[in-house]
Amino acid sequence: MTRLVVVDDHPVFRRGLVSLLTASGLTVVAEAATGDEAVQVCAADPPDVVLMDLGMPGLGGVAATERIVAAHPRTAVVVVTLFDDESSVRAALDAGASGYVVKEADPDQIVAAVRAAAMGALWLGTGVPRPLAAIDARGPEPLPGLSPREGAVAELLGRGLTNAAIAARLGLSGKTVANYVSTVLTRLGAADRAEAVRIVRERR
Repeated sequence: MTRLVVVDDHPVFRRGLVSLLTASGLTVVAEAATGDEAVQVCAADPPDVVLMDLGMPGLGGVAATERIVAAHPRTAVVVVTLFDDESSVRAALDAGASGYVVKEADPDQIVAAVRAAAMGALWLGTGVPRPLAAIDARGPEPLPGLSPREGAVAELLGRGLTNAAIAARLGLSGKTVANYVSTVLTRLGAADRAEAVRIVRERR
């Protein structure tokens, strides 16, 4: 069962999204109206997927996405927003989003994005700009057992990049990258960084 949290500051749209997801056989376990609420909800009970608006008062969707993904690497975030410009898409992907769909898209695209994110795949809806550098930075397909963001860190780790270089490439803080590297080592069963690099290269 895929557990979802829906985040949007417009109650009518949020409730409509909940109805759409529920009718599609998905389970919405919580709602939030701001980025701060989303972070708190996920801290209490991390879901499988968060549907995140970008333009909200207080903590914005991009910042909330980065915090949630960093704290809960197994939680995927799908952005559902009015913004369809490349800079917004790039910022969301760099923050760790696994999907991006505009609110004007066909409802089926939102459901497809959620299902793809739950399986660890990247989904960009119709009409959404493809910022190639940001997509490349996330690596190709995630390694088995790793979330999309963990897979991106692992891929860059396998290329021999330092934590500082990975942080600069993905637009994350050094501390966040260090946490991801630690998680990647654990999930790969690697004793140290060198072994993790070997495992990543062997799996490619």
